Amino acid sequence: MPVNPAHRHRAIWAIRILLIGSILANLAQVVAHLAHEDLSSRVALADAVSRNVETAFWGLVTLALTFLHDYFEKHQNVHIPGVVEVAMIVFLYASVFLSARLNLYDRVWWWDIVLHTISGVLLAFIGFLLVYKINNRYGMNLSPLLVALFAFSFSVTVNVLFEIYEFAIDIVFGTSMQSWDLPADTVEMGRSFQGIGLRDTMSDLIVDAVGAAAMAVVCFFLYRDERKKALELMKSVFPDA
Repeated sequence: MPVNPAHRHRAIWAIRILLIGSILANLAQVVAHLAHEDLSSRVALADAVSRNVETAFWGLVTLALTFLHDYFEKHQNVHIPGVVEVAMIVFLYASVFLSARLNLYDRVWWWDIVLHTISGVLLAFIGFLLVYKINNRYGMNLSPLLVALFAFSFSVTVNVLFEIYEFAIDIVFGTSMQSWDLPADTVEMGRSFQGIGLRDTMSDLIVDAVGAAAMAVVCFFLYRDERKKALELMKSVFPDA
């Protein structure tokens, strides 16, 4: 479904303005804490400052990511479909910034499931588009099943690499991106003796795969039944391929 460019532009900048406002508000709170030291102890002060700095940091990261598509369009001649562009930026805003700002991964039990499912869907669609970039010069008379399998495999592979990244960050910096320090009875797939970290990782990968499989099925029928439209879409994304 096409998205009006003006509406897309306004939606993206609305998210950017929200991010900028939050970053400035958190930095202002840091300055206020340091100037007044109105907290009861240095430990409480350090904790408050740390929370504000972390939120501001993730806001900056998210803000930077919202400009990534501009780089690809201007310098790599990659034209992301409007609806996908908006979906990706909303997803980044929700998964990176809102999750850190409101602690949603711990407070809302289904938040992680929804985000990882959407991640599987978006990455599978990107994998579907990449088929054209990789194979166009050799011909696009490909089996729809092969196209769907590539979309699925691309999505799952990226999500596996992300879980490896989370594990590495936890090892190096002592963080808890894979939720290993939550109570054993936390609601997750599997059993308590397996450890919450393992159950969190495997549940993420499973719902990633479910989302990827759902989009792969859509890609299969799109490429089989509407190949001309599918190729036109792919070519519009990668006109130089």
